[in-house]
Amino acid sequence: MPPVRRSRRLAAATRTVVEVVVERRTVRPPARSTADRLAAAAETARSWRARVTECADRAYSAVRGRIDWEAVTAELGLPLIGCLHMFDASLSAVVVRRLPDLADWSVGDERAMVDFVLDNFGTLVGDVWRLVGVYMNVSEADCLAAYRRLKGVRMPISVYESIKGYREDGVPWKDIHNMFPVYKSTAALLNAFHCANKRSPSVLGGKKAQAKWTPAETKRIKEILKQHYVPSCILSAVDAAVREFPDKTRTRILNKIRNHTDAVNQEVQRQRESGLDIDWVAVSWAVGLSELECLELCRIDEGKGRWTYDPDTFSKRMADRMEAFIAEHYPPPAAPNFNAVSNYMWVDISDCIRMAGMLRGEFEWTDEARARVVRMREQGMTYKEIARQLSPNLNPVNVAYYIRNLRRSRQHVPLTLEEKQRIRSIVDENSGKVSFLDVAELVKRAFVGTKSMSVANSRTNTYSAPHPLYKARAEAADKDQIARDILSGATTAAEVARRLDVPTILVSAMVDKFQAGMYSKFWTDKETEQLLEYTRTHTPPYNWKAFSALLGTRSQVQCKRKYRRLRASGLIPGKP
Repeated sequence: MPPVRRSRRLAAATRTVVEVVVERRTVRPPARSTADRLAAAAETARSWRARVTECADRAYSAVRGRIDWEAVTAELGLPLIGCLHMFDASLSAVVVRRLPDLADWSVGDERAMVDFVLDNFGTLVGDVWRLVGVYMNVSEADCLAAYRRLKGVRMPISVYESIKGYREDGVPWKDIHNMFPVYKSTAALLNAFHCANKRSPSVLGGKKAQAKWTPAETKRIKEILKQHYVPSCILSAVDAAVREFPDKTRTRILNKIRNHTDAVNQEVQRQRESGLDIDWVAVSWAVGLSELECLELCRIDEGKGRWTYDPDTFSKRMADRMEAFIAEHYPPPAAPNFNAVSNYMWVDISDCIRMAGMLRGEFEWTDEARARVVRMREQGMTYKEIARQLSPNLNPVNVAYYIRNLRRSRQHVPLTLEEKQRIRSIVDENSGKVSFLDVAELVKRAFVGTKSMSVANSRTNTYSAPHPLYKARAEAADKDQIARDILSGATTAAEVARRLDVPTILVSAMVDKFQAGMYSKFWTDKETEQLLEYTRTHTPPYNWKAFSALLGTRSQVQCKRKYRRLRASGLIPGKP
């Protein structure tokens, strides 16, 4: 085929394809926006609500007073719950009924509501009761109130007597339930019947009113115990009391005797006087009570040991024994009877309570414990080591949290700008006229009765240090000699400050500056070896102040920091 003819045919085919594509594009409907789609969906929902409501109005039965929703679902081909959701009461001509009292409900309505709820809903929350109201054509509140009453209707005594007569005649419970449809099921009827049985005084199975023990009867019980009790015959005293009090049950008499008997104490005392370890099984057999009851009733505290926590001598086996006893006899959420625990461990009850709290991770932060924690922390101990020294199961995080709060509590409360200006004005007016101690006293008096009294008193040093008069006095003093005297223990910073009549903070600055120039930043091998030897021959908490004085070339802070670095590098055992 010639090239010209092929090109003509190709051009014609191309024009045909383009025309078809253009034609299809012109026929295809334009894409709708999200707003258009939402509007279309809303219109569809409105149309369905109108259809369901119209169909429900046609299915309304004036005799029954409600809509035949089964006919609605059959006509529309939709599920029942979906129809109830789409029903619009504002478009319907059906009037919603009000049935506030259960007596207003017919038997058919009661059964219909109960069956509808049980068949369609697993839980009775959310939008359930609105749908129940639509189904029953009753207000939502009335449906909820009626259903609650139907679940637990209290049976009147007259109805109870009638049902009792039916049962004596041999009528089955199912037939009786058909006579009293107010109860939603046979089980509900039985439950109401048994509750009425307990309330009815004429029923043989009903509970009789139990008279309280009079003071004379209580006194007589004690006399019977004295007459008939021997260590192995507590039950003989019970038998004697039962014969004397025929109107009291044996259980009540036994409980009464347990509250007044010292049988357990006498048996325990007899075993202790014999020089034997207390055998609670033997005590249980002797007094006729269980072993746990004997442990709870015993009130002997003589000869019990003490149990204090010492990390070096702490017995994990003893702690496990107490925890096992508590877990076996007092599982959570029951509270342990620590009198029984104390008798079982034969340890003072206060120590048992304290140790049980420690084993649960609790700890009482006393003043002594606070001071001890501060000392151990200053010696470079980790939070885990401190926790181990304080309690067997104390969480190190709690120790860190406590120390952080302790530091925050020691921090001074910020003073207002007016209070700062007031302190500075008092210092400026009186410096040079009176001693610095008198200036501090004047500042304290100026804030008497205010929350800032202690804060202002402690801040006097800080706000007085920049004063030119006190700075000149500090500069004129022999700083190096003062620092040597303080470091050697010949004097204190407070005494030097009183002698120079300057704030103590200026004297402390002299010592810090002298130490910074006296000690080198780099540790020698000899100093490091002395530190390692000190940690090997001493146990935590370390006294870094004493070691610094022994070393003579390092400050307390430098020793503590060096110890931490060595422990982090692995030269000293322990976690960094």
